[in-house]
Amino acid sequence: MGTTSAKAAVVDGGAIIEVAEAPLELTHPHPGWAEQDPAHWWAAVVSATRALRSVGDVDAVVATGQMQDLVPVRGAPGDGDGAVRPAILYSDQRAVAEHSALAALLGTAWGDAALAQPDSTNVAAKWKWLVDHEPANAAATDVVLLGAAAYVVWRATGAATCDPTVAATTGLADVVANSWWGPVVAATGIPLPSIVGATEVAGYVSPAVAAELGVRAGLPVVHACGDAVATSIGVLGDEIDAPYAYLGTSGWVGVFRPRAEPRPGVIVLPGPSPDRWLSVMPIATAGGAADWARETLLGDVDIATFDRLAAGAFAAGEGVGFLSQLDGTRFPSPDPFACGVLIGARRSTGRAVVAAAVYEGVAQVLAAIADVVVPQSGSADRAGLAVCGGGARSDAWCQVIADVTGRTVRRVSDDHASLRGAASCALVALGGAPVGAATTLAVFGPRRDRHRAHAAMGRVLAGLAGSLAPQFAELARIRAAEGQHTLP
Repeated sequence: MGTTSAKAAVVDGGAIIEVAEAPLELTHPHPGWAEQDPAHWWAAVVSATRALRSVGDVDAVVATGQMQDLVPVRGAPGDGDGAVRPAILYSDQRAVAEHSALAALLGTAWGDAALAQPDSTNVAAKWKWLVDHEPANAAATDVVLLGAAAYVVWRATGAATCDPTVAATTGLADVVANSWWGPVVAATGIPLPSIVGATEVAGYVSPAVAAELGVRAGLPVVHACGDAVATSIGVLGDEIDAPYAYLGTSGWVGVFRPRAEPRPGVIVLPGPSPDRWLSVMPIATAGGAADWARETLLGDVDIATFDRLAAGAFAAGEGVGFLSQLDGTRFPSPDPFACGVLIGARRSTGRAVVAAAVYEGVAQVLAAIADVVVPQSGSADRAGLAVCGGGARSDAWCQVIADVTGRTVRRVSDDHASLRGAASCALVALGGAPVGAATTLAVFGPRRDRHRAHAAMGRVLAGLAGSLAPQFAELARIRAAEGQHTLP
């Protein structure tokens, strides 16, 4: 269950047999608000599932999807769609005041329980907003579901459940204890579902839903990990200490560890079993930096031309670097004011060097994050790095990532990774083995003769980011004063 579509697939082992999807509508009733209608979620699920030719042969149903939603429901499935009001989505920013009040009340213990201090998008604050602004809807709510996948499981089985991954994102859980955190529940009065393991059976398909979906009644239903962890399972399989990087418009570096290891800036999420924890650090701008450079700096050249230019140059070797912070940065510490910087450009600097500098600048962020997220001892020390996402389709960029990180880079297939990850949870719930790692499509070894220049450029960029932070904040104040920007 994504934000823009519901995808349904038939999966045999780790192999995707067929896929169908149906669109979803996202609404913004007011600035900063984001909502979806749960009835539309279910209609999309039915539409996509009915389009699968072999759906009648499946042995289980499993759901994953967007995390950290507020979905208030009442009654039981069959009594209408059950939704008290439209779902308030993970990205909704309406509960800033309620969050501030909760943060003042709960103090640092809240962050200790959640493994990170919750921000204003947390579900606890959204529930407080509902209580304060829509008291009739809050009073009508029997249970709050915490994501679109939870709503699908509830409609299919009548069971109100939450997987441990999603629970960890809500600001409502004692994450390590895998339970709801008493102080925040007491402070908000929120009616919560049961936390059910992602590889356990949450319930069984009702006869009415079986007829709607075209599956057999009584099939086991599994509430898999939320989408971030499901995608990671689809890429990494069951492997520990095998890192991967995702290069979309934004991106991240993630690795499964055998235990929770909270560190500054690292998001820690429960995985499919008690001995699998995903450590992940996000990158605000990855492929988005290349898109900006080719459209703005290089005269709107096409992707293939930009890629060819970047492949033909070695920017660090010419003393040219790019600080990839076009959308602010989250590393080494959050700075919403941070900006992109092209440094070292001279009159002789050509388009190819600029393109290469952007690829290398994003790779520098990946390298720095990988050194934090990936364990630096044992067999994984300086281990290879799997890469996926749209940016990973570029041979030139994969090669640059290998050069900058000093790691062997493997381009892997991420086709429907979240669906494979969800299927893996269902396989284990049925007594089978989890899916394996995604298929390796190409391998890129680091060019050692470029390492010294890249390492030196990494030090330059790190120093630049720190020294320019006050100037970035001043630039933000200038934009705000001129009406071009609102300060966070």
